[in-house]
Amino acid sequence: MVTDEELKAVYGMFTDAWKLYKKYADVQQEDEYWESLIAEADAVAKKHQNNKLCRDLILAAMSELERKSKDIQKMPQNDT
Repeated sequence: MVTDEELKAVYGMFTDAWKLYKKYADVQQEDEYWESLIAEADAVAKKHQNNKLCRDLILAAMSELERKSKDIQKMPQNDT
């Protein structure tokens, strides 16, 4: 049976992954954006002792941001 403490830890991981995604949801193409995202993702993982679930949640959020970035790059540039 899962304890309340374990559930709170999992809740914290989901919450922190969500906050990371939300903070970086406005995808930028600059190197500083990606460097900051990577540094903060690393800090979140360390906060949760590099728990596998936490790492997977972070990777899922980062993969979605990367997908959005690639979609933006594919869009034709508006030169007007």
